[in-house]
Formats: sequence, C-alpha cells, structure tokens
Amino acid sequence: MLPADRRSHVAVHTVQSSQTPASSVRRQNSHVSSDQHLVRELFSSARGGPTVVAVSAGAWHAGVRPGMSLAEAGSMSTQPIQNTRRQAQLSASEIQFVEWRPDDDRRVLQEAAEYTRRFAPVVGLDGMPVPDCLHLDITGCGSLFGGESSLAEQVINCLAGRNYHCQAAISDSVATSWAFVHTEGHFLQHNAGQHRGRGYRSRSRHTELPECDLPIVIIPPGQAESWLQALAIDVARIPLADTQILRQLGIVTIRQLLELPDEDLPSRLSSDAIRRLRQLSGMEDEIIVPIPESDPVQASWVSEFPVSDRRGICQVIEHLTEDIVGQLKRRHLGTVQLTCQLKQEDGNRMELAADVIKPLQSASELYAVLSLRLESLSFQQAVTAISMQSAVVPLPTAHQKDLFNANLHIDPVEELTAVVNRLSNRLGKETVLTVHPVDNPVPEHAVELRPLMTSQSASAICTDRQLTDLVTADEVHQPDIESAERPLRLLSAPERIGDADTNPLTDGFVLSGQPCRVVEFIGPERIETHWWHESAVHRDYYRVRTSTQAACWIYRDIVAGGWFLHGMFD
Repeated sequence: MLPADRRSHVAVHTVQSSQTPASSVRRQNSHVSSDQHLVRELFSSARGGPTVVAVSAGAWHAGVRPGMSLAEAGSMSTQPIQNTRRQAQLSASEIQFVEWRPDDDRRVLQEAAEYTRRFAPVVGLDGMPVPDCLHLDITGCGSLFGGESSLAEQVINCLAGRNYHCQAAISDSVATSWAFVHTEGHFLQHNAGQHRGRGYRSRSRHTELPECDLPIVIIPPGQAESWLQALAIDVARIPLADTQILRQLGIVTIRQLLELPDEDLPSRLSSDAIRRLRQLSGMEDEIIVPIPESDPVQASWVSEFPVSDRRGICQVIEHLTEDIVGQLKRRHLGTVQLTCQLKQEDGNRMELAADVIKPLQSASELYAVLSLRLESLSFQQAVTAISMQSAVVPLPTAHQKDLFNANLHIDPVEELTAVVNRLSNRLGKETVLTVHPVDNPVPEHAVELRPLMTSQSASAICTDRQLTDLVTADEVHQPDIESAERPLRLLSAPERIGDADTNPLTDGFVLSGQPCRVVEFIGPERIETHWWHESAVHRDYYRVRTSTQAACWIYRDIVAGGWFLHGMFD
C-alpha cells in the first residue's frame, strides 16, 4: 500500500504507429528553434543541410539511417530492399521523404494528451526539445482506477486504441519518471546512436534493473534514487555539451554523477545541468506546466452600465475571484497566477496579472494580491467588461497537523507566503531576495542576493521545502561576540577611521561622532586575494571592543596603509 501523501507522477512515452504502407523518412525543416538546435547538436550533417531525423523499419532495412544527409539518403532509394522477407517485394522507389515539422509533432502530442485528462487533473507536455512524452500528476488518483498500476495500464490501453505504442513510469517526481521511460536517453540521442552503428530499435537490457524494460515501471516511494544509479547519464536530461564534458571525465552513470561534490558542479556544468541534477536527486521540485484545457478556468463580467469608481471595480473583481476559486475547488486544482483584462468605454484594454509563490485555493488571499496590483492602475475611462483567467497547477500535498500542538494556529510557512505574495505584487518579483553564501574570501562578496521568484511562470512557484528552509533556524551553535569570527552586519562601504600614520588600536578612533578607545582586540586575521583578480585585496582584520562597549570589525589596508571600519557585532 502506498502512503497517503505520496506525490505520484506518470511519464508516458508515446510513439505513433505509421498507417501508410510506404516507408517514411523525416528531414529537417529550415525553421530555427530549440528543436532544430538539438538536431544540429546530435547530427553534425544537419549543420550543412537537410538531414534524416528518424526512419521507419522499411527505410532502415533499405540502409537509411538517422543523421544521413538527404542526398545520401536519397541515393539509397536506387537500391532494392532485400534484407527482409516481408518487404522483399517493396521497391525502393516507394520510400517517401516527409518534411519534419516540430510544431505539428507537438500538436499531435497535445491531441493525445486530451485522451488522458480523465486519469489526472493535470496533464503536461514534456519540456524537452522535440518532446515525445506526457506528464500526468496522479497524486491521490490511483484509488479511483483500482491502484496506480491499473491506472497506468488503462492509460496505455487508451492510447494504444488510438495507434500509440506507449511505456509508462510512475515515480515521486517528474524527473525520475521521465528517466525510467527514457532509459536510453532522448529518442533523438538513440537515433544518433543508431547512426553510429547500433541496430534498429535495439534496447539495451538492464541486467541490474530488468524492470526498466517493462511497459509499466512503478518505483516504490523513496527508492527512485537507488533505482536510478545504474542508468546512464543520458536520463538526466542535461544539455549535450555537459554530457560530453562528463563523459570526458569518466562520468557515465547516474551513480557517479550523484557522487560529485556539489561545490565543484558550478565550475564544470551549466546552470541548466545543475538544475536538472537537483531535480533528479529530489533537492528541487519540477512543476508540470499544464496543457491549456479546452474548458479553461475563467470568469467574466459584462454590463450595460459602466463602472467608473475604483470601489465598484474591486467589487466585480472580488466576485470573479470567488467564481474562479469555486471552479478550482471543483477540479481539485490550485492557481499560481490570475490574469485580468479590463475593457474601457473607448475600447482600450488594461491588463494586470497577480502571481503567488504557492498554489492557492483561497479567494480572500487571491483578492488581496489583486487589490495590490489594482492600486497601481489609473482608470481614465469607465470599465464595461472584465475577464479573468487562472493558470492552474496541482495543489501541494496536504499533511496532517499535530492536534496537540499549542501553536497549531501559527504556520510560519503560510505567514511567509502571504508576506512574499504581497511584497512581490506591490514592488515586483525581482525585489524579494534571498541570501546565498558564495565561496569568496572577500567579506563584501561572501554572499549574493537572488530573487525568490523569477519572471518565468513555471519557475515562480516556490516549494514547501524552500519556504520551510527560510523560516527554520539552522541547528548551529550561535557564538557570542567574543568568539564570533564574522559580524552579521557589514557596512555598505568600509568607513575610513585612520590614516597610514595612525593606529586606532592604540590611539582610538571616532565612531558615530564620538571618540572611542580600544580596550581589547583580537587579530590580525589576514585576508588576501591573488594578484590576477580585477581588484586584489590585502587586509589585516581585527575584532575590537571599545570603551563604549561597541564590538567592531576593523581592518588595515596593507598596501595603502589606511584603517577602515567594516562591520559591527550585534
């Protein structure tokens, strides 16, 4: 039996069967996109002209391979097919070259997703270039279909009846479920491997995990990482350039990849590769971006009597927000963004969007955020119509609260969520920052500020883990002033308190307009950077206590000779 709070995702790998008797070959379109970029990375011939991307069985037996130039593949059509009994009479002139249109492939995959909506509240398209996979969030849905294995079987049968061959994997996260239906990597990578000599649609058997070759793979809760370790790094969905670097370093399996020290990754891998690795190891959640529904969550208001005062507009928006929340509750979904469009009497339209950092189903909280956005709008004309639409995502897994907790009504995560929602919508997403340590010996560069939310809607959602980390104190002994090595408060810029010919340790210095005498000090602690840095640092730091009981952090510039106040111990 699976635990009630298990977060379950299904990745369904789909391959559509060919209905035409003739063999087909897809070639590259001239449109430049992320899909084309991936093709050019995998197939060097694609950089110079049209290239074969995928082939059918008949074309394969005729000698055509993915990665061949179109001219080379066309020369194969002059030779008869003799390598298979079933196709012995098929002349090579019947081989068809079909233009590859990535947008059409995505449209067909989205049509297939519509057949799976009855199995999960959220269905999303694979975010990889040239997608061939659907993601379903089936958290809590297994019991409605006789269990998760029965649900996956019904999904496969549903798509099989529409001419799709599928493989499904159920796991705790999107990253791991994708990995177990792509045990040989992205299908284009597999095609590139075929071009290098691998057999047609060959599947390498996983001696350690034979279950990966089954049509349905169900990973027990909490065991995804151990199952992943035997697979190749191709399942991590990291960029091809990073994969090549890892292979040069001898890193070929997920086990070796996960054993790499976290502090060494930024110097060798791209930010995309690090993000994928964090998702694979469970350190960062990946949100399924849902495919827009034919029946989206939306509400509208139209009136023959325009509303000109702000109070009346707020009442309409409050009513629409309650309508939206009612739809969300019926569908068991949450929202991370509400988009409003206000039509004025002169026909002009005003738009505003309110974002939240966690999926919500609360009309009061959503209206409070929208109200902040409304304050920045100036209405020159009366409003005749208002429409509102919601971006839906799955709700976070609910956890049972402690009935005997004296502070049950206090939830720091929820309180922080409300504060961040209001600040980000009033001041902007980029203004809400978090502090992250950086490996830099210079004190003023030892931390960096990063936005908690970004401008991309998919990554603007903060996980419970991120918010919990922000409200949870580190279990580290807090040193007193005498033993502290670094002050928590640094000045925005070091303040000069002495020249090269003075010594504040013996002569004292002026602090906030008052003369101070040093009664004790600890140091020096030398901090230096290498000469090749843009601005080299050479300093001797001292921790001092003054006659006014102030605890200061001062330093002497070894090169220039001046003395500076840099921080205060609280």
